[in-house]
Amino acid sequence: MFVGTNRIRVEKGAGGKLEERFARQGGVEDEPGFIGFQMWKLDADGDFEEYLIVTHWESKEAQKAWVRGDGFRQAHSGPRADYIIGHARFNGYDVRLASEPHGAKAPL
Repeated sequence: MFVGTNRIRVEKGAGGKLEERFARQGGVEDEPGFIGFQMWKLDADGDFEEYLIVTHWESKEAQKAWVRGDGFRQAHSGPRADYIIGHARFNGYDVRLASEPHGAKAPL
């Protein structure tokens, strides 16, 4: 499994706008190799709000195909939101070890 993350910082108080934007866009759900999406909000009090966008993929190749495809371009088209601070920071991870409760189905 491959996990891609994007760290996004927004102006304090603008987190709801970012959440709405992601809820509207979608587009990745039907991509080959896509396993799941999560949006995490950092539990901290600071000068900005920070989110981590987490996507799970069957492979690094599947994630790269999404980034090169039309669906990615459509999901990321339009004007840049003025409440976003800086640029998103992408990181990719190969999952080496995972665990879940005995007898439970993993959420992803």
